[in-house]
Amino acid sequence: MAVSEDYLLRSIQDISRLISTLLLGKDRVDFEELEEAEEESKELYEKMISMAEAGDINRAENLLSQEMKEEDKTYLELALSFYLYLNDFDDDFLDDHDYSREEILDGIRMLGEDWGITGIGELR
Repeated sequence: MAVSEDYLLRSIQDISRLISTLLLGKDRVDFEELEEAEEESKELYEKMISMAEAGDINRAENLLSQEMKEEDKTYLELALSFYLYLNDFDDDFLDDHDYSREEILDGIRMLGEDWGITGIGELR
């Protein structure tokens, strides 16, 4: 893994942790462990994960955008968990499926900005 890729991987983790701490009051986010999530959001998460594992990452991210419920912290945790899940894929898998760590980082930054965390775009 190149130094810049390793840096991106850590940046994704750090910015996710920052958003989670500020908005969810948690230092670790894991949608799969969220017991109070409704069945609808659990099904969405499982579908997105299946799509991502099959290499259909862009469509999974589009589905997230379409189904995101504003001001619902369950969906915020779902989205953060999804991006962190993508971050666990190796660079070759992401490359092979036309996705990059930069796109993961951009998605997390936009998510934070949508939830009112300004200046997150400048974090690197």
